[in-house]
Amino acid sequence: MVGSGWDAALLPRLRRVGVVGTGLIGTSIGLALSAQGVEVLLRDADEAQVAIAAKMGAGQPWAAGERVEHAVVATPLATIPGEVRALARGGLADTVSDAGSVKVRPLVEGVQLGCDLSTWCPAHPIAGRERHGAVSARADLFAERVWAVCPVPHTGAAALHATVALALACGATPVRTTPQRHDEAMATVSHVPQLVASALAGVLVGLSPREVPLAGQGFRDTTRLADSDAELWAGIVEGNRGPIAARMRALGSRLTVLADVLDDADDVTAAVIRLMRDGHAGRALLPRKAGATARSWGWVGVVLDDRPGQLAAIVGLISTWDINIEDVGPFEHSLDAPAGIVELAVDPAVADSLVDRLTSTGWTAYRRS
Repeated sequence: MVGSGWDAALLPRLRRVGVVGTGLIGTSIGLALSAQGVEVLLRDADEAQVAIAAKMGAGQPWAAGERVEHAVVATPLATIPGEVRALARGGLADTVSDAGSVKVRPLVEGVQLGCDLSTWCPAHPIAGRERHGAVSARADLFAERVWAVCPVPHTGAAALHATVALALACGATPVRTTPQRHDEAMATVSHVPQLVASALAGVLVGLSPREVPLAGQGFRDTTRLADSDAELWAGIVEGNRGPIAARMRALGSRLTVLADVLDDADDVTAAVIRLMRDGHAGRALLPRKAGATARSWGWVGVVLDDRPGQLAAIVGLISTWDINIEDVGPFEHSLDAPAGIVELAVDPAVADSLVDRLTSTGWTAYRRS
């Protein structure tokens, strides 16, 4: 996936948008658009969800026959093609996009149903929470998150541009890719992690009540996704079963190799180090900003007194040396400690000299390995 620039002159100003499906994603879209002054019309098979979404300020119920410039379908995966076709045949929306986390299968089923691909731009806002439903929605859910835009050759310019405008209005970063590449990537970075988290959390069931409290924060962090909605995810996995199966086998083979090494007990240390260093390399590939390409920075840690003005002072000093700070990590400190640490990303070529200059001026600094 590679982020693409978008010509603002080509993007429409959305004034009236329809949202089909008022769960977490649909209601969050409504909240984000409403905050931007867009008129939002809401529809859902569950009228109680529409009422909640409307009460929260996500929009108003979508009356029969009302037209919108663009509609986004945020319903369960299996229902997306039917909703897209209904919108087109009812003449209710000029263009349509969807929010499904799988792209290929709904498109195939949409073609079989006779959907008009020229007015439909498949898309996927890559954001969410373990909680679901309208009550869990947030206006900032998509802020600085990637919104995958996955047009096919038949997708018209109007549908593509409206989908990009929708993503930008919600505060997201639209990233263009293909349906196939989207599904393969999501199998790796979303679908398999969900299944692994659920499987890992499931092992607690076999522990005694006295052992469960031994699970620390690391286990809680790793299994956070296990709270996700089971029925929703069953549909997602079913819809992307091929790529998920391939990624699960690849992951399983890595774990099997490690298990074999542990059984042999010959070179356990080397095997664990290789596995963990592969993990380090993978983490380093993750961009710190949505839609950006990851870059290798030199990270410099600086010890700061826990008092006002310290971060501003260090940033101001470095700026006088004509060194650009590319990113700033969180200020790490204990509540009862007099000092903490902040890590600054700079060009690797100047990282060592920055440590030397900071040290020579009285700061405690180090180069993070």
